[in-house]
Amino acid sequence: MRRTGVSEAIFFGSRADDSARPHSDLNLVLLSDAFAGRPLCRLLEELQKQWKLDLLLEMLPVGYEEFEQMKEFSSLASEADSVGIRIRIEPQTDEREATQ
Repeated sequence: MRRTGVSEAIFFGSRADDSARPHSDLNLVLLSDAFAGRPLCRLLEELQKQWKLDLLLEMLPVGYEEFEQMKEFSSLASEADSVGIRIRIEPQTDEREATQ
């Protein structure tokens, strides 16, 4: 997630609540200010190239402000916000910088 600029993710759906079946998808809201205002179809295309998973990944990449607005009209965003597991993604630090 660090490579794609994600600063926070919300994990929700059947895999998060332990009701998944063998072919269930993985649901993630990906939050980053870098996603704000960008067309969803382009973001999804870029992100799909970066992620190599054996699972079907259902993702919603959005900016923080867009997500706040989305919660008012999108049941998916509302569900993710109310029952999802929030995961904070710390920025990657260069090990050389950490040792100096």
